Amino acid sequence: MLGVALLSGFLAFWFTRQHQRAEQAGILLDAMPELAWMKSELGLNDSQFSKASELHAAYRPVCVEMCAAIDRSRSRLLELAVAQRELTPALQDAIAEHARVMADCKRRMLAHLYETAALMDDDQAADYLETVLPLAFEPGGSEAQPACTSH
Repeated sequence: MLGVALLSGFLAFWFTRQHQRAEQAGILLDAMPELAWMKSELGLNDSQFSKASELHAAYRPVCVEMCAAIDRSRSRLLELAVAQRELTPALQDAIAEHARVMADCKRRMLAHLYETAALMDDDQAADYLETVLPLAFEPGGSEAQPACTSH
């Protein structure tokens, strides 16, 4: 989820930049403005963009679910850590559960990113993955602020 938050920030930057360019040109993309960078920067055709938008929309509930799970596990971990004065079995279990939730989120997010990349030709997919994968592995982002609506 950490990567999702960072990726959301990156996408917000790109969306703002693309939105400004589109306004100047008198053209605004109708669908999924947070994905506009994929069409303009990666050169996706209308069919690819439409399919990527569908995948993105389908992934949103999964991301929201994962953000909630991360928030719950982090809250439980913090609650136990604050209440304890030593590393108890319950605290160790909460640490392990939080790590499991984070790993599950990473797996699901990577599966989604790879599924999206599969819609593209080899060059587009390479550029897409080169852009999004480093953001998916950045520390701190989702812990600080879950962002569950962008990829």
